[in-house]
Amino acid sequence: MSRPTAHGAARVYSQNSFGRRRLLAGLGALGAASVLPGCTNDGLKPSGAASDAPTSSTIEHAYGKTTVPPDPKRIVALGQTDIDVLVALGVPPIAVGVFSGDWYSPLHPWNKDAFPKAPAFLDFEEYSVEQILALKPDLITGVMGGMTKKEYDKLSAICPVLAQPKGFTDWNTPMDQHTQMLAQALNKVDKGNELVSAARAKLSAAGAENTGFAGLTIALAERWGETYKVIGPSTPRSKFFTDLGFKTLPELDKLIGKAYSADISSEKLSLVGKADLVLWTTDGGQVEALKKNPVVAGLKSTKEGRSLWSTGMKGDSAFWAMDWGTVLSLPYAIEHVVPQIKLAIDGAPDTKVANFSS
Repeated sequence: MSRPTAHGAARVYSQNSFGRRRLLAGLGALGAASVLPGCTNDGLKPSGAASDAPTSSTIEHAYGKTTVPPDPKRIVALGQTDIDVLVALGVPPIAVGVFSGDWYSPLHPWNKDAFPKAPAFLDFEEYSVEQILALKPDLITGVMGGMTKKEYDKLSAICPVLAQPKGFTDWNTPMDQHTQMLAQALNKVDKGNELVSAARAKLSAAGAENTGFAGLTIALAERWGETYKVIGPSTPRSKFFTDLGFKTLPELDKLIGKAYSADISSEKLSLVGKADLVLWTTDGGQVEALKKNPVVAGLKSTKEGRSLWSTGMKGDSAFWAMDWGTVLSLPYAIEHVVPQIKLAIDGAPDTKVANFSS
């Protein structure tokens, strides 16, 4: 379930993320057909349930269909940004997956108030099946993720599991489908539609208030160690800008294809520099060094002051708001990023554009 990384060698999402070897080994002992007490895969109402009791729902996803029990409360969110949608729907998860290291946190200004007590953190590389069993979940979600079929089958021995929807590349479930899929699972379809409509309205309003964005080109670039990357057009981070009116560069789109991101050589970075706006992301404490890097400093976009600078550190909430692109994070991104975009494209190279994080 490793995410195509937007992070460098020091923070590459491990190929063994999701605690894969330990998790699958532990689950194998349960047997493919076993189900824990308190968890159900049949979706039936409890015996004697009132006629107006919550009903189960059956959700289609990449690996088939899952029947979600009525009114799940103990949800483990293993899709990276599922936490936001669950909070918005009024069912904060009891546990969330996290990436190892102190650079990452799933709690941000837009969702942390939903947790008077922090949820359990399950390190994708370290947690064991015993940890999951002890949580007694009644639903596991991986909607914004890249769960494999083997992982899905094994996790389904614990309780119902929602994998990512079919029809999209891993880690690129669009905001609308992400929200609506979880809303359907929780029998909150109307609420899900309201959340999507509200987020879309905010994006539309921001675009309408900034008509100068329309038709400008955007490039999303990263530097981790000595490696440069460009981010694909179907990612939430990219869609944040295109929803505001920007366009991606066809040359970079061709290079990336359907992938989340692609490496790019320093010799080809001139393609990035052609964009009307470039969002750069690098390691914590490295923004100023990136600005002074001879290759980056020599790009047309850098010389003309048409760049935004961010890190992938947990304190860089503006970056994560764009990168997550959820119904909860997008208003934060609009508030904190749009003013900096306006400064970066004002045509004056000397205009001071604040770093989102240093």
